[in-house]
Amino acid sequence: MIEPNPPIYFIRHGETDWNLEGRIQGQIDIPLNDTGHQQAVAISRGLKNFLGKTKVDLFVTSPLTRTRQTMGYLAREFDLPASKAEIEPAMLELAFGIWEGHYFKDLKTSANYPKDLTERFRWRPPDGESYEEGLERVKQWIGRLDGPTVIVAHGAIGRCLIGLVSSLKPAEMVKMPTPQGHFCRLQDGRIDWFDSSGHPASDTATGSGI
Repeated sequence: MIEPNPPIYFIRHGETDWNLEGRIQGQIDIPLNDTGHQQAVAISRGLKNFLGKTKVDLFVTSPLTRTRQTMGYLAREFDLPASKAEIEPAMLELAFGIWEGHYFKDLKTSANYPKDLTERFRWRPPDGESYEEGLERVKQWIGRLDGPTVIVAHGAIGRCLIGLVSSLKPAEMVKMPTPQGHFCRLQDGRIDWFDSSGHPASDTATGSGI
């Protein structure tokens, strides 16, 4: 567990057409679809109500369009000038190299894709990044956080973030669900998921990560 551990509120970007189609986005810059915009509105309102008068010190987003669009709704809900949301390269989605644009189902049936979860943590797709490398990327950046922070990022790099601050084992990290339309509070080693209304989410399972 990272010390000190101020509360971090992690939000995965809203849905895109590629999410809907089951395609691997990685660092390809795909925008939100209509459902994704609706999810971003709902999660922004839900988090604002959940936090009440709690002050957020820092709003951080990945550089990609889908995360910046999601952060735009949060900025409006929290009366934050869009320019005040920090764009952080460390929160960029993992690069999946030659697999970007392909379907998850094809990756998961590939002979080159590790079945063992610990091996999957270290697996680097050609021209891409491994979870191990993503974890190091987050580790190099996260020490600057010293107060309540909202982070909008992606599924795979989100697992790296959650795994780091909560001391998950590699096999636990790579199978961590990162559902859209929810937010996750990370504090004192706990991982607590809430739905867009701010209610505890008892079942966030959406399938294992890639």
